[in-house]
Amino acid sequence: MKMNLNTVFLIIILAAAGCKATLPDNLTFVDDREIYSNITQIRNVLNNVYSQLPGGLNDIGDSWLAAACDEAEEINNAEAIQSFNLGNISPFYNPDDTWAKNYAGVYDALVFLKATDTITWNDRKLSNPTEYATRVALTKQYRAEARFLVGFFYFELIKRYGGVPLVDKVIDRNTDWVSQYPRRSFSDCVSFIIACCDSAAANLPDTYDAGNYGRAAKGTALALKARTLLYAASDLYNQTGNTDPLSGYTDGDRASRLLKAAEANKAVIDFKPAYAFQATYEGLFTLGSGKSTEVIFERRFAASNAFEKRNTAVGFPLGQTGTCPSGNLVDAYEHLNDGAFNWSNPAHAAGPYANRDPRLGKTIVVNGSLFGKTKDTVQLYTGGINGKPRDRASKTGYYLRKYINENLDLTLGETGTKQWIYMRLAEFYLNYAEAMNELYGPGGTGSGTLTTSAVAAVNSVRTRAALKLKAITVPGSKDDFRNMIRQERRVELAFEGHRFWDVRRWKIADQTIGGALSGVNIKKNTANNSIVYTPFTVETRTWDDKLYYYPIPQSEISKSNGMIVQNKGW
Repeated sequence: MKMNLNTVFLIIILAAAGCKATLPDNLTFVDDREIYSNITQIRNVLNNVYSQLPGGLNDIGDSWLAAACDEAEEINNAEAIQSFNLGNISPFYNPDDTWAKNYAGVYDALVFLKATDTITWNDRKLSNPTEYATRVALTKQYRAEARFLVGFFYFELIKRYGGVPLVDKVIDRNTDWVSQYPRRSFSDCVSFIIACCDSAAANLPDTYDAGNYGRAAKGTALALKARTLLYAASDLYNQTGNTDPLSGYTDGDRASRLLKAAEANKAVIDFKPAYAFQATYEGLFTLGSGKSTEVIFERRFAASNAFEKRNTAVGFPLGQTGTCPSGNLVDAYEHLNDGAFNWSNPAHAAGPYANRDPRLGKTIVVNGSLFGKTKDTVQLYTGGINGKPRDRASKTGYYLRKYINENLDLTLGETGTKQWIYMRLAEFYLNYAEAMNELYGPGGTGSGTLTTSAVAAVNSVRTRAALKLKAITVPGSKDDFRNMIRQERRVELAFEGHRFWDVRRWKIADQTIGGALSGVNIKKNTANNSIVYTPFTVETRTWDDKLYYYPIPQSEISKSNGMIVQNKGW
C-alpha cells in the first residue's frame, strides 16, 4: 500500500490548539513509511481529522445558527446568517453549506484508516513486547476514533441534506468518481452511521486522562448512535405516506425506531463509568482547562477572548454585542410560582425576570443583571449605558451570558480556554424522555432497560443540584407532555446547537422560525426610577417548507452529471 500523503495533508485543516497536529510543512521530507512507522506521527495525522469537526461558537461568519432560529437575532444585518431569516438560501448560496467540508473530513478519516490497516508493529514484537502491546492497542484505538469521526461527519450531512452519497473507501479524486456515488436512502445513511458507532465503541476506551480531552471515547460513540436514532425516529423522517426514501422512511414502522432510540439513549444514561451532572449549570460553559463529568464529547480551543469581545454587551469595555437572545426564548423560561410566563399577567409584566427558572439568569443578560468581573448593573432601558439608541445596543432587549467568561479583563487582553460541547448528559435524559413518551406516554415504562418513565427522566434534569426545580407531578396526556419535553429541551440546551435542528425534526419550524421574532422595549421613569417593559416584534421572518432540507450545492449536482438529485423544492 502506497499513497502520496503529502498531497492529502495539503487539504487538511490545522488541528485545534491543545491537540498537536502533523502539519503539511513538517511532512515535506517525510514519506508514508516514516509517518506510519511512528506512533506519535499516526496520532498527529488523526488529530488533523479531528480538526475538521464543526466549531460551534460563532462558526458562521461572526454568528451562529442560534441567530437563524427563534433563539436569537444577530446584531449585524450584514452577517451571512441573516440569509436564513430573509429566505435567501439557494443551491448556489448557503452560509451553512457544509457538504464539501464534511466530505473532506470523511475522506481524511478514510485515508487514515486505509493507511493504518496493515500496520502490525511486528518489528517490536520480540525486541520490546511491552512497546509492541502498547502500539497495537493504540493503533486499534486510533482507528476506532477515525471510524467514529466518519459517522459524525455523516450525521452532520444527513441532518442537513437527508440521504447523501455513502463513500466508504478512499477514492481517486482525479477520476470521475462523483457519478459513481448517487445519493443513498436516509435509512441506509442512518444504518451506516450506527455501524460506524458500533464498530468504534467496541475498540474505544471508557475514559481519557487530562492530556486527551476532546477525543472520542466509548460513551461518545454510544451517544452519537443514540442521537442519530432519535433523529431517525422524529416526525420529519416519518411522514405518513412518504414515498421519497431520500427524505425519510417509507415503511411506516416508526414504533421500532422509537424503541431503538429509547434503548440507545438509556445506554448512555446507564453507561459505566457513569457520567454525572455538573454541580453548577453555568460552570459547564466556562470550564477552562477543567473537565466536567457531564461532558461526553467536546472540542477545545486555544486561549482567546474573541468570543467575549464579540458577545459582551456594548457599554462594557470592548463589548461589541453580537448575538441578541430573543424574547421568544426568554418567555419560554417558566415562572416558578405560576408555571408559564405571561406578559398579560400584570404581576409578571411588572417584574418579568423575578421568580423565573434559574437557567434564564445563567444564560441571558436582562435589564438589571449583574455582569462582568466587577458585577456592574446592566442598563438595557432606553438611554441606559447598554440600551438603545446606543450603536450596537441589543435589538431584542437582551444580551448573551452563556459561554462568556466574565472573569476576563478584556482591557488587559486576558484570555481563557474555550470548549464547544457537542454532547452532554442532560441531552440524553431528554432524548430518552422524548422517545419514551411517544412509546408509552408520560408515566409508562417498557421491558429490559426501559424501566425509567419519561417524566422521571425529565425530572432527573430539573431536580439536579445545579437547578433544584420542582419535579413535574401531573404531566397530563402524551401530547401535553410532548410540549413540556420540548419546552424543557429548549431552555436546558439553549445556544448549544440543538434548537435549529429540533424544530426541523419535529416539523414545527413554520410555527417557531417563521413569523414574529420578539423582544422587549424598556423605559425608565426618571421621576420614580420605575421600569416599564413592553414586548414588541423585532422582525418577521420568512419560512418555506423546502427549508426542512438544505439544497444540495449546485456545484455537486453539476459535477455528478445529474447523478446526485436535488432536494424537493430547490
